[in-house]
Amino acid sequence: MPPIAGKTCELQTGNPSGKSYSADSVVTYNCTNSHCGVLPLSSNNYWIYQDSIFTNGVFAKVQLDTLRFDKQVQSLSDGLVWWKGSKNVGLPETLYANDSSFFGLENRMFMPGVMAAKKEFGLFAGDSLRFLSSFEDMAAQARLLKSQSPVSTPAGSFNDCLFFEKNARFFRNDQVFFKPGVGVVKYVQMLYSYSTRQFEPQQISTLVKVHIE
Repeated sequence: MPPIAGKTCELQTGNPSGKSYSADSVVTYNCTNSHCGVLPLSSNNYWIYQDSIFTNGVFAKVQLDTLRFDKQVQSLSDGLVWWKGSKNVGLPETLYANDSSFFGLENRMFMPGVMAAKKEFGLFAGDSLRFLSSFEDMAAQARLLKSQSPVSTPAGSFNDCLFFEKNARFFRNDQVFFKPGVGVVKYVQMLYSYSTRQFEPQQISTLVKVHIE
């Protein structure tokens, strides 16, 4: 487990699932506090990943990339702070994280000027859960599993991870290994190839280092 700096933070417990906001009520916001939740959020936190990049399923290159949440907006009707990530590791592009779940914020389809909050995934009872999800306007099936074995990365070995998979047949498959309180430790994105009739890797991101305040 990587060392994590200790600092007082605000526990997040709000549940915006299913809420809608007018676009002009979601404003740019500079958050100087740290927020505790299933994902610790602060503009000072960062996660470094080793990205394996593929082109049409063929390995192309390896690069290091850093995830930061250094841009924020606030929904004025409930005062929630939404954080924008700098890279894709399977989390919503604009997210709110409370003590147990992730919520994404995006424009509502066919309703210009309206933004909708939607629960993505989080802690759950039992060992597995299946539910409907989507890739924007593409319907997908999702499942959550509790990992039975450690997930090993250059940043360390992580026990008790959640495995989140989102699958749209003949389109896309995302797999996320998530350690509550730390973040995404591994992310795999695959796209369906009609030439090979199978999913082929596009990006595999593995955690190298994490810094949390």
